[in-house]
Amino acid sequence: MAPPFFRFPRPRSFLHLVPLRTATEFIAFTFAINKVTGLYGLLALLTGYHLNPLQLSHYIYSLLVLALGLYLTPAIRQRDADGALKVLVLAWVYVLDTVINTAYTALFGLGWFVVLSQHLDQDAAGTGGSMTIPGGKTMNHTAGFTDPEHTVSQVDIVATPAPGSLTGQQATAYGSFGSSSTLGGAILGRDGISSVTVLGLLWLTRIYCCIIVLSFARKTLRQHIASISASSTSYTPSTPSDNPNLAPNPFHSSSSIPSWRGRLGSLMLRFPSQRYWLGRDEREEEWARQTSSRLESARGLRIKVPVEAAGGLGERERRARSGTGPPLPVLGAKGKVVE
Repeated sequence: MAPPFFRFPRPRSFLHLVPLRTATEFIAFTFAINKVTGLYGLLALLTGYHLNPLQLSHYIYSLLVLALGLYLTPAIRQRDADGALKVLVLAWVYVLDTVINTAYTALFGLGWFVVLSQHLDQDAAGTGGSMTIPGGKTMNHTAGFTDPEHTVSQVDIVATPAPGSLTGQQATAYGSFGSSSTLGGAILGRDGISSVTVLGLLWLTRIYCCIIVLSFARKTLRQHIASISASSTSYTPSTPSDNPNLAPNPFHSSSSIPSWRGRLGSLMLRFPSQRYWLGRDEREEEWARQTSSRLESARGLRIKVPVEAAGGLGERERRARSGTGPPLPVLGAKGKVVE
């Protein structure tokens, strides 16, 4: 359960410009494009390219998530129980992929910074060959560093008297290396701050996209609960909530053995909290109160038929006399109505 003072963000649109459904569809589209790179990574194996276990696991994981995303994305436009469950699964797949992808990015980023530091600062103490990062060997072979292999940041010229009878001096050039003996020095040196800043901005953008997808899943789930309650007046959950401020869990079933869909849906509703998914929204409650008051006020309206003050005739009689009313029945010889 989330602390009472913490309220998980519940945006109603993307940057107050794009509806949640449209934003979710666009996020799912970019998510699929990002995972297609796993296919190109595996195709590299056909050319004899060597992949380390970390790269291979990432490419296989990307293909599995791509297939799952393509299966769940069409449910964004569904409005039934199956669509609500799939949208909820899609939201959590996107959130979990954000966490896993962040871990992969951190490992690859650390490996690249260390390999770059080793190439540029080979003679620096502590960095040359003692620090190893998963995938660093493959990066070192495929980075494409050009000759000369030894690069320096500056050149110090030290002049000494030249030997022999002739007067003069002998100059020797010494390369000065920016030493980065620690992992922090390898990351923060060599313009690493700019790279870390860009990764941080992309990570914050991904977090906001997670909030948008979760908000759309929450909206879809609440619409599904409202449709169930409106379509069936006898709808009663098998396991009602102990809290009157929480809506019933739509994934609970009356059977003794719940299905895997019900268990999966109930598990996903536990995080970040059940109040986030099933709790009352103050703004929605105010809207419902205003709507119900308008409907109740409309029930008191009565359409009165005007009565003429002079003759005291009703509207039906007046229209009959003026000839604008329904035609009179035709009577037969014996006074019976002829159809």
